[in-house]
Amino acid sequence: MSIHNQSRCGSLKALVSMLLAACAVTLSAGSALAQSWPGANVRIVVPYPPGTEPDALARDLGDLLARLTKRPFVIDNKPGANSIIGTDLVVKAEGDGNTLLIVDRLAVVTNPLLYSQLPYKWEQTLKPVTDLARVHLFLATRRNFPANTYREFVEYAKANQGTINVGTGGNGHVNHIGMEMLAQAEGLRFVYVPFKGVAPAMVALLGSDVDVVMAGGLAIQPLYKSQKLKVLVVGNEARATFMPEIPSIAEAGGKPGSIPSTVFSLLLPGTTPDALVSRISRTVAAVVGTPEFKKTYGDRGVEIIPSTPEMTLLSMKEDAVRYEKIIRAAGIKNE
Repeated sequence: MSIHNQSRCGSLKALVSMLLAACAVTLSAGSALAQSWPGANVRIVVPYPPGTEPDALARDLGDLLARLTKRPFVIDNKPGANSIIGTDLVVKAEGDGNTLLIVDRLAVVTNPLLYSQLPYKWEQTLKPVTDLARVHLFLATRRNFPANTYREFVEYAKANQGTINVGTGGNGHVNHIGMEMLAQAEGLRFVYVPFKGVAPAMVALLGSDVDVVMAGGLAIQPLYKSQKLKVLVVGNEARATFMPEIPSIAEAGGKPGSIPSTVFSLLLPGTTPDALVSRISRTVAAVVGTPEFKKTYGDRGVEIIPSTPEMTLLSMKEDAVRYEKIIRAAGIKNE
């Protein structure tokens, strides 16, 4: 799920002046906000490698917040262990607003179900600030796979139970859970092949070492346009504007909700005062909630969805309940 940095930087420069003007209006008490937060250098921890969607989002957000607050924002990539390494770093940080976490909220709520010993309990040690972006997942197959539509894929999978190899970004990764959701909805069985991230899974798909990968549009689109793979469906209620020829799951004859979305959220250490959480939430919402920012990311297949701390916490709790059933039924476990 990589992003072309050149395109990102060009889009960002075009947006900066408009976004800062909008933020200046929205944050009328900007000078007071700058005095109270940030008070020093701010670190945005991204528990994924550079070049991934959350990394690009963090860099764009950090650039705009730095311009707005006149304070430096540094991106700190800490990939590994299904986001646990970077998350634990933030859990142990001071709750002064100067260490932020941008993470797939699904990973946060499902890791307690996947790992028997976590170094933290997210409900007690993290505070949600806002949702940032939703990435809808696409179902892609190798170019020579013997199915050209979603229904053909399902029928082939039913006739060949337990033989289709699915490349995942790791055991318990969102695209692993997503394929298991699809399997449970359609009565299918797959063989899961874990990789250290989505990028190597995509390489395996191109080499026909696996048959199927579920991934975000930014990883899928260039390979689809160059006819290196087939894309059967997008797991959304509507078609993606940047790949409008791909049918939605409902249009393709599938069950709505059987393919999840990745939602990247902003979190703080659990010791952060609620008043500071609210101030940071409002600031970030003002930066990313402008029509210009939303359009720039929408053109990349990323839906910007700022929310309140309360809304993000509620969504995370709902996700925990929903995905526990799926993970338990599939018997997914990492240790």
